[in-house]
Amino acid sequence: MNRAADLDIALGFVTGRIEEEATRSGEPLSDEQRFLLNHLPKDSLLPQAYDTAPESPVVLLPPRDATYERLCAVAKAAYHNDLRMNSASALDWEFAAAVSKLNRHPMSWLLQWASVKQRRPWWDRWLLILAGLLFIFSTTGVMLLAGSEPWTRFQWIAVGTAYIAILVLLYFVSRRIEEWQLRQNIERCRRGPTFTAIT
Repeated sequence: MNRAADLDIALGFVTGRIEEEATRSGEPLSDEQRFLLNHLPKDSLLPQAYDTAPESPVVLLPPRDATYERLCAVAKAAYHNDLRMNSASALDWEFAAAVSKLNRHPMSWLLQWASVKQRRPWWDRWLLILAGLLFIFSTTGVMLLAGSEPWTRFQWIAVGTAYIAILVLLYFVSRRIEEWQLRQNIERCRRGPTFTAIT
């Protein structure tokens, strides 16, 4: 399947389950909550809520978003209720979380707040440790090289460029690995015997 179709399936599943859970709880979603659920903001309004002028002594705290908090609470209740009734339904939720995160859709934030967990491979932590060690050794290597004798401007530029290249490479490799893991999660969920989000 293509990513757009997967995203439509994932969003339909999550919004349907949130609406069902809200109705089951006796307090159906309001029109405002339903509108927000179907039109989640692409970025946070939080930075715009602060007055950052140096002469301003007042920091304006953003008001709580009760509508969004309600959606998160209902999504969390739906997720936990599904797990309690049928633990195999976790595949549907994991599928929705992986697809929304792969597509960088704001639904992934709501699912994070709802405590929807994604499985990670056993080697994921070791890969993170390896990346950290690579960063530490490259930093230590630059400090050791710089300490021996004065460098020319060309040497500083060459080492600085190599250092920045390593950091950029680590960033892009980590993004590629994350995307690969999300695709693997999507396929694992799709192959699961109890996967029902497609039907």
